[in-house]
Amino acid sequence: MRKLIILLLISSVACTEKFHPQINEDASILVVDGKITNLGEQAVVRIFRTVNLIEDYDLNPEVNALVTLHDNFGNVDIMYEVKTGFYTNTDHTINGESGNSYWIKIVTSDGEEYESSPEIMPEAFEIESVYGIEEERIIDANNKEKGVKFYFDAKSDLENANYLKWEYKESYEWRSPENLNTKKFTENPAKICYPVVKYNNINLFDASNTKPKKATQLSTTFITLDEVKLQYQYLIDINLYSVTSENYHFWNQIKATNASNGDIYDTTPANIGGNIVSCNDCKAIGYFEASAVNTYQKIFSADDFSLKFSDYPEECKTFEMRMEDDVPDPNVFHILSSKVDNRAIIYTVRRIECYECNKIYSPNKPSFWPDNE
Repeated sequence: MRKLIILLLISSVACTEKFHPQINEDASILVVDGKITNLGEQAVVRIFRTVNLIEDYDLNPEVNALVTLHDNFGNVDIMYEVKTGFYTNTDHTINGESGNSYWIKIVTSDGEEYESSPEIMPEAFEIESVYGIEEERIIDANNKEKGVKFYFDAKSDLENANYLKWEYKESYEWRSPENLNTKKFTENPAKICYPVVKYNNINLFDASNTKPKKATQLSTTFITLDEVKLQYQYLIDINLYSVTSENYHFWNQIKATNASNGDIYDTTPANIGGNIVSCNDCKAIGYFEASAVNTYQKIFSADDFSLKFSDYPEECKTFEMRMEDDVPDPNVFHILSSKVDNRAIIYTVRRIECYECNKIYSPNKPSFWPDNE
Protein backbone atom coordinates (compact mmCIF):
# COMPACT_ATOMS: atom_id res chain seq x y z
CA MET A 1 0.00 0.00 0.00
CA ARG A 2 1.69 3.19 -1.10
CA LYS A 3 1.28 6.36 0.90
CA LEU A 4 -0.87 9.21 -0.33
CA ILE A 5 -0.62 12.76 0.83
CA ILE A 6 -3.40 15.18 1.60
CA LEU A 7 -2.45 18.79 1.91
CA LEU A 8 -4.98 20.77 3.92
CA LEU A 9 -4.28 24.47 3.86
CA ILE A 10 -5.95 26.45 6.61
CA SER A 11 -5.33 30.07 5.64
CA SER A 12 -5.86 33.43 7.21
CA VAL A 13 -4.06 36.58 6.21
CA ALA A 14 -2.06 34.50 3.81
CA CYS A 15 -0.95 32.12 6.44
CA THR A 16 -0.71 28.53 5.19
CA GLU A 17 -0.90 25.30 7.17
CA LYS A 18 -0.73 21.69 5.93
CA PHE A 19 -1.35 18.18 7.18
CA HIS A 20 -0.72 14.84 5.53
CA PRO A 21 -3.06 11.91 6.33
CA GLN A 22 -2.18 8.34 5.36
CA ILE A 23 -4.92 6.88 3.17
CA ASN A 24 -5.57 4.17 0.61
CA GLU A 25 -3.86 4.79 -2.71
CA ASP A 26 -7.03 4.07 -4.67
CA ALA A 27 -9.15 6.53 -2.72
CA SER A 28 -10.09 9.87 -4.20
CA ILE A 29 -10.79 12.02 -1.19
CA LEU A 30 -11.91 15.61 -1.22
CA VAL A 31 -9.98 17.99 1.02
CA VAL A 32 -11.88 21.09 2.15
CA ASP A 33 -10.50 24.07 4.01
CA GLY A 34 -12.43 27.23 4.70
CA LYS A 35 -13.59 29.79 7.17
CA ILE A 36 -15.84 32.73 7.79
CA THR A 37 -14.94 35.28 10.47
CA ASN A 38 -16.38 38.37 12.08
CA LEU A 39 -13.90 40.74 10.39
CA GLY A 40 -16.26 41.70 7.58
CA GLU A 41 -14.11 39.89 5.03
CA GLN A 42 -15.24 37.43 2.38
CA ALA A 43 -15.52 33.81 3.38
CA VAL A 44 -12.92 31.58 1.74
CA VAL A 45 -12.94 27.90 0.80
CA ARG A 46 -10.12 25.90 -0.78
CA ILE A 47 -10.90 22.49 -2.25
CA PHE A 48 -8.38 19.86 -3.33
CA ARG A 49 -8.12 16.16 -4.07
CA THR A 50 -5.73 13.64 -2.59
CA VAL A 51 -2.56 13.13 -4.60
CA ASN A 52 -0.02 10.32 -4.72
CA LEU A 53 3.11 11.10 -2.74
CA ILE A 54 5.33 8.97 -4.96
CA GLU A 55 4.13 10.37 -8.26
CA ASP A 56 3.09 13.93 -7.45
CA TYR A 57 3.65 16.18 -4.46
CA ASP A 58 1.63 19.10 -5.87
CA LEU A 59 -1.87 20.03 -4.86
CA ASN A 60 -4.65 18.71 -7.06
CA PRO A 61 -7.28 21.48 -6.91
CA GLU A 62 -10.97 20.75 -7.37
CA VAL A 63 -12.16 23.06 -10.15
CA ASN A 64 -15.60 24.09 -11.41
CA ALA A 65 -17.38 23.11 -8.21
CA LEU A 66 -20.62 24.76 -7.13
CA VAL A 67 -20.00 26.09 -3.63
CA THR A 68 -22.64 27.91 -1.58
CA LEU A 69 -22.45 29.56 1.83
CA HIS A 70 -25.48 29.39 4.13
CA ASP A 71 -26.54 30.99 7.42
CA ASN A 72 -29.31 30.35 9.93
CA PHE A 73 -31.45 33.18 8.48
CA GLY A 74 -31.89 31.35 5.18
CA ASN A 75 -29.40 33.52 3.27
CA VAL A 76 -27.34 31.87 0.54
CA ASP A 77 -24.17 33.22 -1.09
CA ILE A 78 -22.69 31.67 -4.21
CA MET A 79 -18.94 31.25 -3.82
CA TYR A 80 -17.11 31.86 -7.08
CA GLU A 81 -13.84 30.25 -8.10
CA VAL A 82 -11.50 33.26 -8.09
CA LYS A 83 -8.37 31.11 -8.42
CA THR A 84 -7.94 27.45 -9.24
CA GLY A 85 -9.53 25.53 -6.38
CA PHE A 86 -10.09 28.73 -4.38
CA TYR A 87 -13.67 29.93 -3.82
CA THR A 88 -15.05 33.07 -2.17
CA ASN A 89 -18.38 34.89 -1.89
CA THR A 90 -17.53 37.92 -4.01
CA ASP A 91 -21.07 39.32 -3.66
CA HIS A 92 -20.55 39.22 0.11
CA THR A 93 -24.18 39.10 1.20
CA ILE A 94 -23.48 36.97 4.28
CA ASN A 95 -21.30 38.51 6.98
CA GLY A 96 -19.89 36.63 9.94
CA GLU A 97 -21.34 37.56 13.32
CA SER A 98 -21.03 35.89 16.70
CA GLY A 99 -24.12 33.89 17.66
CA ASN A 100 -25.11 33.07 14.08
CA SER A 101 -24.47 29.72 12.40
CA TYR A 102 -22.82 29.08 9.02
CA TRP A 103 -22.14 26.14 6.73
CA ILE A 104 -21.23 25.38 3.13
CA LYS A 105 -22.51 23.01 0.47
CA ILE A 106 -20.37 21.69 -2.38
CA VAL A 107 -21.37 20.01 -5.61
CA THR A 108 -18.37 18.92 -7.65
CA SER A 109 -18.27 18.89 -11.43
CA ASP A 110 -18.75 15.09 -11.20
CA GLY A 111 -21.95 15.52 -9.20
CA GLU A 112 -20.57 14.55 -5.79
CA GLU A 113 -22.29 16.44 -2.97
CA TYR A 114 -20.76 17.51 0.33
CA GLU A 115 -21.88 19.66 3.23
CA SER A 116 -20.26 21.00 6.38
CA SER A 117 -21.95 20.78 9.75
CA PRO A 118 -23.38 24.15 10.84
CA GLU A 119 -21.12 26.07 13.20
CA ILE A 120 -22.29 28.76 15.60
CA MET A 121 -19.67 31.51 15.67
CA PRO A 122 -18.45 32.03 19.26
CA GLU A 123 -17.77 35.38 20.87
CA ALA A 124 -14.28 36.78 20.38
CA PHE A 125 -11.54 36.80 22.98
CA GLU A 126 -9.71 40.11 23.43
CA ILE A 127 -5.92 40.28 23.25
CA GLU A 128 -4.89 42.39 26.24
CA SER A 129 -1.15 42.68 25.75
CA VAL A 130 1.83 41.37 23.79
CA TYR A 131 5.24 41.31 25.44
CA GLY A 132 8.69 39.77 25.28
CA ILE A 133 10.48 37.94 28.12
CA GLU A 134 14.23 37.38 28.18
CA GLU A 135 14.75 33.64 28.44
CA GLU A 136 17.29 30.89 27.97
CA ARG A 137 16.13 27.86 26.02
CA ILE A 138 17.69 24.43 25.70
CA ILE A 139 19.01 23.43 22.27
CA ASP A 140 20.29 20.00 23.29
CA ALA A 141 21.87 18.29 26.29
CA ASN A 142 25.00 20.43 26.07
CA ASN A 143 23.82 23.71 24.61
CA LYS A 144 21.55 26.59 25.55
CA GLU A 145 20.85 29.91 23.90
CA LYS A 146 19.56 33.23 25.17
CA GLY A 147 16.98 35.39 23.53
CA VAL A 148 13.54 36.92 23.82
CA LYS A 149 10.36 34.85 23.79
CA PHE A 150 7.18 36.71 22.80
CA TYR A 151 3.86 36.02 24.52
CA PHE A 152 0.40 37.51 24.74
CA ASP A 153 -2.47 37.55 27.23
CA ALA A 154 -6.15 37.33 26.32
CA LYS A 155 -9.48 37.48 28.10
CA SER A 156 -13.24 37.36 27.56
CA ASP A 157 -16.19 38.40 29.70
CA LEU A 158 -18.53 36.01 27.88
CA GLU A 159 -19.28 32.45 28.89
CA ASN A 160 -19.48 31.00 25.36
CA ALA A 161 -15.92 31.99 24.48
CA ASN A 162 -14.02 28.85 25.43
CA TYR A 163 -11.54 27.64 22.82
CA LEU A 164 -8.66 29.51 21.21
CA LYS A 165 -6.53 28.99 18.13
CA TRP A 166 -3.96 31.55 17.05
CA GLU A 167 -1.67 32.37 14.15
CA TYR A 168 1.14 34.87 14.03
CA LYS A 169 3.63 36.38 11.65
CA GLU A 170 6.44 38.84 11.96
CA SER A 171 8.04 41.55 9.90
CA TYR A 172 11.04 43.70 10.64
CA GLU A 173 13.22 46.42 9.19
CA TRP A 174 16.27 44.84 7.57
CA ARG A 175 19.09 47.08 6.39
CA SER A 176 21.79 45.84 4.05
CA PRO A 177 25.02 46.40 6.00
CA GLU A 178 27.44 46.60 3.08
CA ASN A 179 28.05 49.19 0.35
CA LEU A 180 29.51 49.05 -3.15
CA ASN A 181 30.44 52.23 -4.98
CA THR A 182 30.53 50.95 -8.54
CA LYS A 183 28.33 47.88 -8.90
CA LYS A 184 24.53 47.68 -9.02
CA PHE A 185 22.73 44.37 -8.65
CA THR A 186 19.21 45.68 -9.25
CA GLU A 187 17.73 48.47 -11.34
CA ASN A 188 16.45 50.33 -8.30
CA PRO A 189 18.66 49.34 -5.37
CA ALA A 190 17.17 49.39 -1.88
CA LYS A 191 19.05 49.41 1.40
CA ILE A 192 16.01 49.06 3.69
CA CYS A 193 13.60 46.15 3.29
CA TYR A 194 10.86 44.37 5.24
CA PRO A 195 11.04 40.56 5.43
CA VAL A 196 7.89 38.68 6.44
CA VAL A 197 8.01 35.37 8.33
CA LYS A 198 4.83 33.30 8.75
CA TYR A 199 4.62 30.49 11.29
CA ASN A 200 2.60 27.36 10.53
CA ASN A 201 2.60 25.59 13.88
CA ILE A 202 -0.68 24.65 15.59
CA ASN A 203 -1.45 26.85 18.61
CA LEU A 204 -4.41 25.97 20.86
CA PHE A 205 -5.75 26.81 24.32
CA ASP A 206 -8.75 25.41 26.21
CA ALA A 207 -10.31 28.12 28.38
CA SER A 208 -13.54 26.24 29.05
CA ASN A 209 -12.66 25.59 32.71
CA THR A 210 -11.21 29.01 33.51
CA LYS A 211 -13.16 31.60 35.51
CA PRO A 212 -12.86 34.39 34.62
CA LYS A 213 -12.11 33.59 30.98
CA LYS A 214 -8.42 34.45 30.82
CA ALA A 215 -5.34 33.06 29.10
CA THR A 216 -1.82 34.20 29.97
CA GLN A 217 1.58 33.71 28.37
CA LEU A 218 0.27 32.28 25.13
CA SER A 219 3.39 31.48 23.15
CA THR A 220 4.61 32.90 19.84
CA THR A 221 8.12 33.30 18.44
CA PHE A 222 11.65 33.34 19.91
CA ILE A 223 14.43 35.68 18.78
CA THR A 224 18.03 34.66 19.50
CA LEU A 225 20.97 36.95 20.21
CA ASP A 226 22.58 36.32 16.82
CA GLU A 227 19.51 37.59 14.93
CA VAL A 228 19.13 41.21 13.79
CA LYS A 229 15.32 41.29 13.82
CA LEU A 230 15.24 43.67 16.78
CA GLN A 231 17.98 45.98 15.56
CA TYR A 232 15.54 48.58 14.20
CA GLN A 233 11.80 47.88 14.17
CA TYR A 234 10.29 44.47 14.77
CA LEU A 235 6.54 43.90 14.29
CA ILE A 236 4.61 40.88 15.54
CA ASP A 237 1.10 40.39 14.16
CA ILE A 238 -1.28 37.99 15.95
CA ASN A 239 -4.69 36.66 14.91
CA LEU A 240 -6.54 35.07 17.82
CA TYR A 241 -9.50 32.90 16.79
CA SER A 242 -12.30 31.99 19.16
CA VAL A 243 -13.42 28.63 17.78
CA THR A 244 -16.02 25.98 18.51
CA SER A 245 -15.33 22.91 20.63
CA GLU A 246 -15.46 20.71 17.50
CA ASN A 247 -12.94 22.88 15.67
CA TYR A 248 -10.64 22.92 18.70
CA HIS A 249 -10.70 19.14 19.01
CA PHE A 250 -10.16 18.70 15.26
CA TRP A 251 -6.88 20.62 15.47
CA ASN A 252 -5.95 19.15 18.82
CA GLN A 253 -6.06 15.66 17.32
CA ILE A 254 -3.77 16.76 14.52
CA LYS A 255 -1.40 18.39 17.00
CA ALA A 256 -1.38 15.30 19.22
CA THR A 257 -0.66 13.04 16.25
CA ASN A 258 2.22 15.28 15.22
CA ALA A 259 3.60 15.56 18.75
CA SER A 260 6.86 13.92 17.68
CA ASN A 261 8.08 17.28 16.46
CA GLY A 262 5.06 19.57 16.67
CA ASP A 263 5.00 20.29 12.96
CA ILE A 264 1.83 20.43 10.90
CA TYR A 265 3.62 18.94 7.89
CA ASP A 266 3.80 15.50 9.47
CA THR A 267 1.77 12.53 8.26
CA THR A 268 -1.65 12.47 9.92
CA PRO A 269 -4.15 9.57 10.00
CA ALA A 270 -7.10 10.03 7.70
CA ASN A 271 -9.61 9.25 10.47
CA ILE A 272 -9.25 12.86 11.61
CA GLY A 273 -12.02 13.85 9.28
CA GLY A 274 -13.35 17.23 10.39
CA ASN A 275 -16.89 18.51 9.80
CA ILE A 276 -17.29 17.80 6.06
CA VAL A 277 -19.76 15.01 5.21
CA SER A 278 -20.80 13.53 1.90
CA CYS A 279 -24.37 13.25 0.72
CA ASN A 280 -23.59 10.27 -1.53
CA ASP A 281 -21.08 8.08 0.34
CA CYS A 282 -17.97 9.84 -0.96
CA LYS A 283 -15.12 10.56 1.44
CA ALA A 284 -13.97 14.00 2.55
CA ILE A 285 -11.47 15.48 4.97
CA GLY A 286 -11.29 19.02 6.26
CA TYR A 287 -13.11 21.75 8.08
CA PHE A 288 -15.23 24.82 7.42
CA GLU A 289 -15.05 26.97 10.52
CA ALA A 290 -16.95 29.98 11.84
CA SER A 291 -14.60 31.84 14.15
CA ALA A 292 -14.48 35.24 15.81
CA VAL A 293 -11.11 36.93 15.43
CA ASN A 294 -9.24 39.52 17.42
CA THR A 295 -6.06 40.96 15.90
CA TYR A 296 -3.18 42.66 17.67
CA GLN A 297 0.08 44.17 16.48
CA LYS A 298 2.99 45.56 18.41
CA ILE A 299 6.39 46.93 17.48
CA PHE A 300 9.53 46.19 19.49
CA SER A 301 13.23 46.99 19.22
CA ALA A 302 16.42 46.02 21.01
CA ASP A 303 15.97 49.05 23.28
CA ASP A 304 13.07 47.23 24.95
CA PHE A 305 15.39 44.57 26.38
CA SER A 306 18.63 44.35 28.33
CA LEU A 307 20.16 41.62 26.19
CA LYS A 308 22.66 42.66 23.52
CA PHE A 309 21.66 41.43 20.08
CA SER A 310 23.85 41.17 17.01
CA ASP A 311 24.14 44.31 14.91
CA TYR A 312 25.43 42.43 11.86
CA PRO A 313 23.44 39.74 9.99
CA GLU A 314 24.89 36.26 10.24
CA GLU A 315 24.04 35.65 6.58
CA CYS A 316 26.21 38.60 5.51
CA LYS A 317 29.47 37.18 6.80
CA THR A 318 31.92 36.24 4.06
CA PHE A 319 32.63 32.60 3.29
CA GLU A 320 34.61 30.56 0.79
CA MET A 321 33.37 28.50 -2.14
CA ARG A 322 35.71 25.99 -3.76
CA MET A 323 34.89 25.38 -7.44
CA GLU A 324 36.69 23.69 -10.33
CA ASP A 325 34.56 24.15 -13.44
CA ASP A 326 32.11 26.85 -12.45
CA VAL A 327 31.82 30.21 -10.69
CA PRO A 328 29.50 31.38 -7.92
CA ASP A 329 26.05 32.35 -9.16
CA PRO A 330 26.23 36.14 -9.76
CA ASN A 331 22.51 36.43 -8.95
CA VAL A 332 23.18 35.18 -5.45
CA PHE A 333 26.79 35.97 -4.54
CA HIS A 334 29.20 38.87 -4.91
CA ILE A 335 32.83 37.76 -5.35
CA LEU A 336 35.25 39.63 -3.08
CA SER A 337 38.39 37.75 -4.02
CA SER A 338 39.66 34.51 -5.51
CA LYS A 339 42.76 32.34 -5.39
CA VAL A 340 43.96 29.27 -7.24
CA ASP A 341 44.34 26.04 -5.29
CA ASN A 342 45.64 23.23 -7.52
CA ARG A 343 42.89 22.67 -10.12
CA ALA A 344 40.26 24.58 -8.17
CA ILE A 345 39.57 28.23 -7.48
CA ILE A 346 38.60 29.34 -4.01
CA TYR A 347 36.22 32.29 -4.06
CA THR A 348 35.56 34.53 -1.08
CA VAL A 349 31.95 35.67 -1.42
CA ARG A 350 29.16 37.54 0.31
CA ARG A 351 25.45 37.28 -0.43
CA ILE A 352 24.06 40.02 -2.68
CA GLU A 353 21.25 41.05 -0.34
CA CYS A 354 23.96 42.35 1.97
CA TYR A 355 24.41 45.16 -0.57
CA GLU A 356 20.89 45.49 -1.96
CA CYS A 357 18.26 43.87 0.21
CA ASN A 358 15.55 44.05 -2.46
CA LYS A 359 17.21 41.07 -4.16
CA ILE A 360 15.28 38.84 -1.74
CA TYR A 361 13.05 41.12 0.39
CA SER A 362 10.43 43.71 -0.38
CA PRO A 363 11.49 47.36 0.07
CA ASN A 364 7.89 48.20 0.98
CA LYS A 365 6.27 47.70 4.34
CA PRO A 366 3.69 44.89 4.16
CA SER A 367 0.03 45.82 4.36
CA PHE A 368 -0.33 44.68 7.96
CA TRP A 369 2.13 47.24 9.33
CA PRO A 370 0.35 49.96 11.33
CA ASP A 371 -0.40 52.99 9.18
CA ASN A 372 1.39 55.40 11.46
CA GLU A 373 4.66 53.48 11.51
